[in-house]
Amino acid sequence: MRMSLQVDGMTCVNCARSIEMNLKRLKGVKSVEVSFELGRVYVEFDEDLLSSEHIKDVIQTLGYRVSKGVEDKDRGFLILLLCVALSLPFLPLMIFHTSWSVYLELVLASIIQVIGGYGFYKSAYKSVLSGVGNMDLLVSLGSTSAYIYSLLAMLGLLDGKPFFETSAFLITFVRIGKYLEERAKEKAIRSLRELFGVQTSKVTVLKDGREEKKSVQEVFIGDVILLKTGELVPLDATLIEGSLEVDESIITGESRPVLKTSGHEILSGSLVISGYGKARVKKTLGGSYVSLLIRLIEDALRQKPNIHRVADRVAHYFVQVVLVLSILVFALWYLKTGDLQKSFNFGLSVLVISCPCAFGIAVPLALTVGLLRAYKRGLLIKNPSVLERIKDINVLLLDKTGTLTEGKPKVKEAVFYQDALNLAFSVACTSNHPHAKAIKEYCQSLGAKAIDIPNCKELPGKGIFCGDYFLGNPREVGICKENSATILTKGNQVLAEFYLEESLKEGVQEVLNYLRSRKIKLVMITGDSQERAERVAQALGIDEFYARVKPEEKLLILEAYQKKGYKVGMVGDGINDAPAMAKADVSFAIGSGTDIAKRVGDVVLVSGIESLRWMFDIADRVNMRIRENLFWAFLYNMLGIPIAAGVLSPYGIVLKPEMAGFMMALSSLSVVINSVRK
Repeated sequence: MRMSLQVDGMTCVNCARSIEMNLKRLKGVKSVEVSFELGRVYVEFDEDLLSSEHIKDVIQTLGYRVSKGVEDKDRGFLILLLCVALSLPFLPLMIFHTSWSVYLELVLASIIQVIGGYGFYKSAYKSVLSGVGNMDLLVSLGSTSAYIYSLLAMLGLLDGKPFFETSAFLITFVRIGKYLEERAKEKAIRSLRELFGVQTSKVTVLKDGREEKKSVQEVFIGDVILLKTGELVPLDATLIEGSLEVDESIITGESRPVLKTSGHEILSGSLVISGYGKARVKKTLGGSYVSLLIRLIEDALRQKPNIHRVADRVAHYFVQVVLVLSILVFALWYLKTGDLQKSFNFGLSVLVISCPCAFGIAVPLALTVGLLRAYKRGLLIKNPSVLERIKDINVLLLDKTGTLTEGKPKVKEAVFYQDALNLAFSVACTSNHPHAKAIKEYCQSLGAKAIDIPNCKELPGKGIFCGDYFLGNPREVGICKENSATILTKGNQVLAEFYLEESLKEGVQEVLNYLRSRKIKLVMITGDSQERAERVAQALGIDEFYARVKPEEKLLILEAYQKKGYKVGMVGDGINDAPAMAKADVSFAIGSGTDIAKRVGDVVLVSGIESLRWMFDIADRVNMRIRENLFWAFLYNMLGIPIAAGVLSPYGIVLKPEMAGFMMALSSLSVVINSVRK
């Protein structure tokens, strides 16, 4: 059984690692994948050995909450306000000392420590039990050490002065930083969270003239639902009454609102900008477009590129390194000066400033924002490693029909040598190939009627065989034609000829020019005739092309380029493209193509080939953001740790623990802001 859970309370990638490691220890668990970005946990397990409730209990004993998809942030915000309100009195108390000020500081710090620090303590305790230290462990150790030291100093058990403001400010500053970070992250992935929210949304269903509120899982095919301004369309449906203006940007990448009137189909995941209408449900939640999109998103976020896995390992081991380094700094300063308070402050500052949170979110957040932007541009990325691999592509193989040209060719001329109109129509009806569809529509316009044709089978790249009848490429049945045509035969007798024309897709020339500017070699590869292939290649300025190519030959051509050392991408839309797409270094499936092409493709181009340039641009931007994030996170620690350790103290530059906490929070916030910026 495979289960997906919404888990709240993960503050960094080490939290996700803790959940993953503990679940993997359970007998019966086959695989565990945790998406820190979306707060989701995916578990595959044996139902005979383990129950879903036991899995939820394990997650909750680690200090996290298994929710139903609705996250309550009000409590956390109120605690933050309390911490800020109780921290403000420390400012005058630090300047104007009285005999009772230290007792007031103790009270204020104690309240912050208990209420504000409870979440950190709980998470830290669970992380220790799981054997994976996280950010909260460092914050808990830092604030607790400062609080206990100050308490002992106040009681005269230690030399030095109490500094309760350190523990109070540390918790408050970290909470402020995390709140700002979460707000920025939430803004970045709000569209994805709203999309996931469709699964738990309510739908207004018309039943016997009455309106009923139902969960989206309770709505079935044929039910009539109401759609109003501001609502997210939860299911694929056909508008039967009214008119709507919908935003389909998350589905197709189309930025402008689209007008829908009676008879128009509406895809789930669309947002109703204005209007009111009634729609008949075409697909239940499991089969709707939004469910497909959610599955693709979940699959993409579940998989980690190499750079993501490396960053996760760094964040995991960095906590242990920081703890050792903090103790070492304390010991060295104490041996050198004998000043307990100074040594304690330097060790504490190192402990707090070195939090690996910036390292932990540098890669996943940049990837999540990149995936979101891709979805908004009509790009469905199945595996985020594509964003790494795409930069190496230097040869791109392009299918012709449905990719470079419109997927709906038209019959410009037809010749019937016998009364074969109904026969041609009936054979064409057995296929979804663009040429077969064109012939079917043409024959239908002439009044053709369907007749029973048994034993029909389609061979990709060849044609349709129905007993003695054949519809397809003449050379497949040994017939030579000077002009390119699709023929209908019975044995060796030609019954009809169809001459089709196709137009170039809008914007395809601009896309190809962009790809050339990236020094990518373009190669057109098609099963169509030499004549038609040459005409399209000349129109688009493609120097190298292959015509009359069978599916297995497309694969051989692709492998030949790979053997020469090229990194080869493949763009296709049909069954005959699937073998080559499966072997390509990166494959792109046209959104209007066949289901098998979409399953094989690494990226589905929902908006067509014109969105291909966005794919390269987004990949460039994501890789640049990752490099920037990792550079700044690394540089921050390289500069911050020595200063916190007191290297510059001889020059009067000292970093207090509370300011180290504030800088730690700012480092994470800077990574978030850099990831979400345009």
